[in-house]
Amino acid sequence: MSARSRVLLGVVSLALLSSGCAAERAEEPPAPDAWGEPAAAPDSNPDPRIVEVELEARAAEKSFLEGKTTTVLAYNGAVPGPLIEANVGDTLVVHLKNSLPEETTIHWHGIRLPNAMDGAPAVQEPIAPGGTFTYQFTLRDAGFYWFHPHVMEEEQIRRGLFGVIRVRGEGEPQADVEKIVVLSDALLKEDGSFDDDIDDELIMMGREGNVVLVNGKVMPALDVQPGALTRLRIVNVANGRFFHLALPGHTFRVIGTDGGLIPRPYDAEKLLVAPGERYDVLLIAQGEPGTELTLTNEPYERGHHTGLADPVPLATVRIGAGPALSGRALPDSGPAIERLPGGAADTTITFDEAYVERELKFLVDGKTHPDVPPIHVERGATRVFDLKNDAEMDHPFHLHGFFFQVLARDGVAVADEALANKDTLILPQRSTTTVVARFDEPGHWMYHCHILEHAERGMMGEIIVSH
Repeated sequence: MSARSRVLLGVVSLALLSSGCAAERAEEPPAPDAWGEPAAAPDSNPDPRIVEVELEARAAEKSFLEGKTTTVLAYNGAVPGPLIEANVGDTLVVHLKNSLPEETTIHWHGIRLPNAMDGAPAVQEPIAPGGTFTYQFTLRDAGFYWFHPHVMEEEQIRRGLFGVIRVRGEGEPQADVEKIVVLSDALLKEDGSFDDDIDDELIMMGREGNVVLVNGKVMPALDVQPGALTRLRIVNVANGRFFHLALPGHTFRVIGTDGGLIPRPYDAEKLLVAPGERYDVLLIAQGEPGTELTLTNEPYERGHHTGLADPVPLATVRIGAGPALSGRALPDSGPAIERLPGGAADTTITFDEAYVERELKFLVDGKTHPDVPPIHVERGATRVFDLKNDAEMDHPFHLHGFFFQVLARDGVAVADEALANKDTLILPQRSTTTVVARFDEPGHWMYHCHILEHAERGMMGEIIVSH
């Protein structure tokens, strides 16, 4: 049996087990930590405009499967790692200690910052075992971001090295409940240890686990009052799994994405979240007191005919017995953001996959990193790119250090209502997406597929912004 077949069978088995667990939990009183939201990292600096935290990357023990222990890699011993809370304009200071037996760094996914703080191999020497490094930068944008290694990320992220950052700004939407939703998975053996076997099927689609997790837990429960205006800050930190979210009887009102709040909120019956993407959504909890709903990962065909055949349960939403909240309304508008100028593409970047000397590789313009020729841009320039996906599967494109905006898909202009600042974007198979970005920070900036098995096997390039 192939590794991929084992994964799919494991997911189906987990779905059945999770359904049973949900039924048993319905007879138990709600636990205060049932959702498993990451704890906030302590801020040691008394200055209200400086957030200063300590992070340690180290091995830890965690239980994903009942009665089994998994040795993970974790920030401060937790998976997900701690939540960093800050406001726009704050200075963030993070002291990282590497207690792993291998090198590491931190990449601040989605955050606009000086190049030296980006954590990518092009700009930072890896932190040796036992070493330390201090990251310091100003938080320019409100939004929901995450952090993870950019050294051996395929292995270190799947074993648990990731955390989240919530940056608040003026005019934050009001909600009765605000929760963080960290989507991930783990590929485990029956004894709870990580399954390190991998074949070309798993490499092709990205390593998908047989245990699906929300906030590091199997089938956590979210308790809300009926009618509660609920805000969910969602991030997908999985190596390769796409999450196609659905909640019975509810529509997601999308109010923000990677780069923060958007001017025109919109509704989604199902919300597709690729590895690395974030979404900020609101919904009004519907149902009679005592109702239990299941948040599911719905089937989505992302290429090579490997989509799931059935929904997979992710979490339980429990409508509490308290009095129903009334008068809640979903917003129809959000803050204005600058629209970058469009026009014809200056550059085409082509993504594909191929066997090179019998080894599966993922290509940018026919080459693999580090042999992909860099793109040179003058500081302050606005550039338009055609992102061409010639592969027979979707690829999530991620750009370090900058936001971009989507102008067109396959030559069809995107409506003004869809204006958003993005740093991670699904490139559908056999398609071309036109985007625009302004490069206002000098340095060497990476772009790559955020299916980590693809980035590690060549699907990565560099944009050099002159001083």
